[in-house]
Amino acid sequence: MKLIHHTISKLSIVMIVILTFWAGFFFFSILDEILDETDDSLENYKHLIIQQVLRDTAAIHNNSDLMSQYFIKEISETQAIHYEERYFDSTRFYEIEYEFDPVRVLKTAFQGQDKKFYELTIMISTLEQGDMIIAILWSIVILYVTLLICILVVSEFVFRKSLSPLYKLLDWLNNFTLGGKNSPLKNPTKIKEFQKLNDTILKMTRRNEEMYSQQKQFIENASHELQTPLAICQNKLELLAERPDCTEGQLEELEDIHRNIGRIVKLNKSLLLLSRIENGQFHEIKEITLNPIIKELTEDFQEIYEHKKLHIEIKEDAICNVRMNESLANILITNLLKNAMIHTPNEGNIIVHIQSSGVTFANSTEGDSLDQSRLFTRFYQADNKKKESTGLGLAIVQSIINLYHFQISYFFDGKHHFDLRF
Repeated sequence: MKLIHHTISKLSIVMIVILTFWAGFFFFSILDEILDETDDSLENYKHLIIQQVLRDTAAIHNNSDLMSQYFIKEISETQAIHYEERYFDSTRFYEIEYEFDPVRVLKTAFQGQDKKFYELTIMISTLEQGDMIIAILWSIVILYVTLLICILVVSEFVFRKSLSPLYKLLDWLNNFTLGGKNSPLKNPTKIKEFQKLNDTILKMTRRNEEMYSQQKQFIENASHELQTPLAICQNKLELLAERPDCTEGQLEELEDIHRNIGRIVKLNKSLLLLSRIENGQFHEIKEITLNPIIKELTEDFQEIYEHKKLHIEIKEDAICNVRMNESLANILITNLLKNAMIHTPNEGNIIVHIQSSGVTFANSTEGDSLDQSRLFTRFYQADNKKKESTGLGLAIVQSIINLYHFQISYFFDGKHHFDLRF
């Protein structure tokens, strides 16, 4: 989830709670205010009626009009002394409309000029409470939703505008490549925190570039310095082997030394390749079709391992295209094919299954399943170690897989299967 969406979601929860509380408070406040206004009208009406009755006893008779009605009846002094004035809701039957309508009622007591006590009942027609509640409720809901949407839209616009320097910085970092041609960071902002973040990121990238350059130079120098003496040793061993005074035992020793030096040369080249892959030194990426690469490499390896008389079958279900560095694509297929050829017994079978989403390499074996937890680690070799194996082939494969976020899996069903998915 993006930062802006996370922030807006949290803000939405807070705004919903606040606006819900506000809407409820506003709704009940309006109802209470309407009720208070009605009660005030009843109170004023009461004073007018009592004053009229005190001036003219003829007004003691009941009176009724369209919106109001009052009744006066005589009560005892005891009832008058203990009488409690009260307001309540009721209904009144209107003969014209022939229906009951809601009214607000006030019951009170007073003493007339004749020293007698009377109960006064006043009724005032009110709005239909149900209709009123629905009307107010809908108005509040519309206002509530509109206000919430407006607040969230404005908040997102403000947040997006405020966080634009952060998004520019993230885009620049996403496109930044160690050792590649990187555009300068252009991210002007008046926000001090973002200015400090820009400066910190620039300092960090400069340090990484310097460390990357030093590491790259060290690896290349170390590799070069190792290759030169190793090549000299191999040449001298070949010269020694050509001397006529060498015994058969000495020749065997020289051959063993020559073989071990050759293995060191391969190890040196493989470790250098691993370092270059992990340091991201293969920048060029394009669309690669693996089918012709697999066919060409298979023909080359068949000639190299002709003495093993291997049966190789290529199944093509589709054209397999992938975006990656061309050199790494060759190295990836080479290592998987070579791994299958080295570890397949003489006259064994190898099946390469090409699909649009990946390639599967399967080879027969005389051994058991491999240790999946260590299979792609450096220098791991099965129990039947091969002299021509450096133990780095599958580690290089895993390094390329990690670089491009591909997937590779291994399973054993009497054959070794390496399933490569893009």
